[in-house]
Amino acid sequence: MAVCHVVLLLPVFALPVFWLLPLSVATPVYAAVAVISLIFYAYTFKAMRQPRLNGAEAMLGQTGSIVDIGEDGATLFFHGELWRADVNGEPLAPGDEALIVGIEGLRLKIRRTRAP
Repeated sequence: MAVCHVVLLLPVFALPVFWLLPLSVATPVYAAVAVISLIFYAYTFKAMRQPRLNGAEAMLGQTGSIVDIGEDGATLFFHGELWRADVNGEPLAPGDEALIVGIEGLRLKIRRTRAP
């Protein structure tokens, strides 16, 4: 079990408070631990629903600029890097904007974003 999952068990770890303290003190202490845990859970689930900000999945749907067109595809400038890209048969020229629609290994699959 990862260390970060221990926090999810905080209410379980707080149960011994009922054996150590009088009920009038243990109940508010346990309630506070439970509320803090629920707030932590809410922030955790909100963070898990966020879109990916890095990696290949984050590139999908983004646009880049065509730098060069060659026989084996295009060179796309995207976020400060040059990428080799396969074009779906659409005529592209240097300077055109292209949409990243897929990734295969280290090559991007692109298509034109707007008409010429």
